[in-house]
Amino acid sequence: MLTSRALMVFLLAGAAQAADVPFEPGKDGWLALFDGSDLSRWRRSKSADWALNGGILAGTKGEIVNYWQWTDFELVALCKGEGEIRFRYSTIPDPAQPGYWLSVADGTLRAEGSRIVAKGSGGKADDWREVRLTASKGAFTVSFDGKQVAEGKDATCPHKGAVSFVAKGEPFEIKLLRARPLNLEKHANVPSPDSACFVCHANFEGEKLAKKHADDKADKLAREEDEEHLRPAKDRPKKFGCAGCHGPCFDHRSDEDNVTVPDVMYTRGEVKAACLACHTPHKTETKRKDGDGPPPPNPICTDCHGRHMCKN
Repeated sequence: MLTSRALMVFLLAGAAQAADVPFEPGKDGWLALFDGSDLSRWRRSKSADWALNGGILAGTKGEIVNYWQWTDFELVALCKGEGEIRFRYSTIPDPAQPGYWLSVADGTLRAEGSRIVAKGSGGKADDWREVRLTASKGAFTVSFDGKQVAEGKDATCPHKGAVSFVAKGEPFEIKLLRARPLNLEKHANVPSPDSACFVCHANFEGEKLAKKHADDKADKLAREEDEEHLRPAKDRPKKFGCAGCHGPCFDHRSDEDNVTVPDVMYTRGEVKAACLACHTPHKTETKRKDGDGPPPPNPICTDCHGRHMCKN
C-alpha cells in the first residue's frame, strides 16, 4: 500500500500530467475518473453550474455524477473549497438507496436525514487538499493529506452506487479523482475473447479501431515489425483485443445492469500514453490524411486514427 507521502506525489504527478512516467490506468486497480482532460463519464444535474476550465472542474451549485457504480472501493481526490462527495447512491430504480455524503471541509460522513455516520475532525483548507475515502465491508475511513480525520460503520446503503460532487452555494473545485475497487474476487485465468465483449458491444465489431486490434490477429500483431509506426516487437506488451486494453473485465461482463466498472478504462488525457505503449509517436499534423478537416486543438491519437466510444 502507498504511504501518504508517496500517494500525494503520485496524485500530483497525474494532475499535472507532466511526470516522467505517466499514470498507468488499471495498475494496482487504480482508475482515473477525472484527470482534467474531459467529462465524458460525467453528467450534471438539472440547474447545476459545473464546468471544466483549464483542467479544473468547478461548480457552485448542484451535482455532477460519474456514471460508474461502486460497492467497496478506495477513492482519492484533489479538492479545493467547500462541497461534498456523494457515493454509493442509486441512479437506477433497484436497489433504491440514498447513499452517503462526505464533507470535504472537515471529513464528516453523513447518511440520509443528516444522520452522522462518522464525525470529522479536519479543518477547512484554503488550498488544494488530498481527500481519501475507503469504503470496505461496512466500515468507512476518511483522511485529509495523509491524516485520518474520521472513521465509522454503517450498513444502510450496502449496494453499489454512483459517485458525485455536490456544490452547495460555495466554490468547489476538483483537479483529480481516482478510485479502485476493493474486495472483488480475482479471475486472472478466465479467458476474455472479443466475442464475449461483442455480446453487448456488438457495434464495435465494425469499428475501425476495434477491428485493427482484434484478438484474432494476435499472432500477426505479435510478429509484425514496422519501424515507422510500431515499437520493436520485443518492447511491446503482449496483449491484444478488448482485454488487451481493458483487462479481463469478468465482473463487468457478468453485470446485466451494465454499471460495474471495467478493469481498465481511459480518460482523454490517458489515451496517448496507452497508444504509445505499442506505437511510435509522430509530429502533430496540420492536415488529416482522411480529409476530415484539421485535427482539433490538443489532439490525441483517436481523434485521427479512429474513435472508440462505448455506445451501449
